[in-house]
Amino acid sequence: MHRVLTTLFVSQVESHETIRAFFPPGASSPLHASGIGKALLSGFDEERFESFVRRTHLTSFTDKTIVNADRLREAVRQIRRQGYSFDDEERTTGMRCVAAFISNGYGEAVAGISISGPTPRLPDDRIREIGARVVEAAREVSRRLGAE
Repeated sequence: MHRVLTTLFVSQVESHETIRAFFPPGASSPLHASGIGKALLSGFDEERFESFVRRTHLTSFTDKTIVNADRLREAVRQIRRQGYSFDDEERTTGMRCVAAFISNGYGEAVAGISISGPTPRLPDDRIREIGARVVEAAREVSRRLGAE
């Protein structure tokens, strides 16, 4: 049986730009096709991650969506190395997202924080800088939740 685990968006800070990413509270996205979702997957231990891969149908949303288990494994290894995920138009054409997971006091990945926007405002040459800022913010929130 295939199941779909999703991220649940609870809040966002709006941009004043005319073209922007908008995720109303209650919106969701499959883990494999969103920045926060992939960040959360990187926080799973190997057993839980492999269970996710075996039991989840990796639905395609754009021609950039990761729908192959081996590609998802490699993406998660990369996220673990760099500390942040990058959604390059994988859920919505024209939108990018850089995200990191937030840990609770038990070290579990329980939430995420991200910067999302139109592809032209998140160009390749800014992804590392944005990633560093997102990681810093996620660590601060995690620390406040009791993570070490």
